[in-house]
Amino acid sequence: MLFPGDLEKAGWRTLLRQPAFRAELSGTDVLVASHHGWENGFCEDIFAYFTPSCVVISDKAKMHATQETVPDYRAVVRAQGVHVRTTMKDRHVLTTRRDGWIQFTVDDDNFYIDTEFQG
Repeated sequence: MLFPGDLEKAGWRTLLRQPAFRAELSGTDVLVASHHGWENGFCEDIFAYFTPSCVVISDKAKMHATQETVPDYRAVVRAQGVHVRTTMKDRHVLTTRRDGWIQFTVDDDNFYIDTEFQG
């Protein structure tokens, strides 16, 4: 899992100059969207180095057009996505707006996802 905090595009691009950072990205399976999933945190360049199974966006209700990045993230995740046990659905982008709390349970090399709402 990668938790980039409030990293914005310029920060991503600076980190991508470092070979060690690019190498670390290759092992990323779950991305927590930077800057709460807002447009200024989305950097398509990073996906040249990994393809996540899903993206998690922690954000409040939509109030600005800059929050409408779910389709951008959906376009860069693996086709199969991840299975959510609560809903029994396969998903690509999970958001606290739609799903409420999102819980990952890690067991050996696997993880399981449960959500507060039925999505």
